[in-house]
Amino acid sequence: MIPIELSPRQHQIVAYVRANEPATGDSIAAHLKLTRATIRADLSILTMTGILDARPKVGYFYSGLENNPIRFDEIRQLKVADIMTQPFFAN
Repeated sequence: MIPIELSPRQHQIVAYVRANEPATGDSIAAHLKLTRATIRADLSILTMTGILDARPKVGYFYSGLENNPIRFDEIRQLKVADIMTQPFFAN
């Protein structure tokens, strides 16, 4: 298994969430002096790998999986065709 290598900003996000859960995306962005759009990809990666857990209208929680890259390894093996759907066009 390949270990997860988080960026310095992702480590800052995890540390902030651990200390301030539930932490909203806005509070995380404000703490880092960044926009919500800037950290959106980091939050997606951290939730997809299971390091953070997101609950709608509540915020982000630390899940404790930072040292367990099982989900990350599963995600890395996915191909676009495995998850791609057909586009939907509204009339």
